[in-house]
Amino acid sequence: MSSDGLVSVVIPTYYRNDRLRAALESVEAQEYDPIEVVVVDSSDDGHARPVAESFEGAEYRLTERDEGPQAARSLGAERASGEYVQFLDDDDRLAPSKLREQVALLDSPVGVAYSGMIDELRGEILPNPAVRGDVLEYALEMRTFPCINSTMLIDADVLAEMLPLRHRHGADDTGLKIELAMHTEFDFVNEPLVFRGRTDTSLSESWAYLDGRKQVLRTFADVYRSFPPRVRRRAVRETHYQAARKHLEERGWSPRATVEFARAAYYTPDDRADYVGECLASVFGRPGVRAADRILS
Repeated sequence: MSSDGLVSVVIPTYYRNDRLRAALESVEAQEYDPIEVVVVDSSDDGHARPVAESFEGAEYRLTERDEGPQAARSLGAERASGEYVQFLDDDDRLAPSKLREQVALLDSPVGVAYSGMIDELRGEILPNPAVRGDVLEYALEMRTFPCINSTMLIDADVLAEMLPLRHRHGADDTGLKIELAMHTEFDFVNEPLVFRGRTDTSLSESWAYLDGRKQVLRTFADVYRSFPPRVRRRAVRETHYQAARKHLEERGWSPRATVEFARAAYYTPDDRADYVGECLASVFGRPGVRAADRILS
């Protein structure tokens, strides 16, 4: 691939013009050239058109109906003409060097380059040094974070094999990373090159995300069977563990949280004592789990 090939930045948006403007400004500030921008608006009234058209060269596309961000990404990727594709969520922003540093990594066999991030709530998060090269096992375990849509830059030829992208509720990027890992290798820039915004409607914090994880487990059942059982068990464990934390977040105390912690302890292939401890602590609700967290950390 060319070191100065065209990058297509695809931005799905839905009634968040203030965040969209900041995302577009971060693309405009890139230290890399050439770039094209496709804004895909899923509103039913052309809400984002004035913002998109205020940026020179940005192409604006209005979907016929709101079918979710994955459908919007697919539409944008199919319209894109670049050698590389950057999916940018409308509440995220790119560091000025992001595309320049990642394009340099994309050469066969590497078809995906990602980076660290600064999360609006959690602060700086850098890649796990082990998650590079063949990352399929990590992707199946759902342990590739902070590799998400906005931190990735993808070889357009590799991405074309996956279009149109499948909708998996809030776990769209989880399934996409597995599909990408089945086709190509990954590398990363060990810097926080994305500022990840959070809103009240962030899918990664929703029950839809957990439903999406379960859908991923079903979709790739045959792939999981080709790996040692511990790979699937780690993914199942983490799904139950996150469900337990979600119950406590919403209620403070919940018998469902204890059940989910127990399931996490049952499925985990490692660190079982830690998960049993969390399960027992959850009987005392959120304060008990916080105390267990302090002890285990």
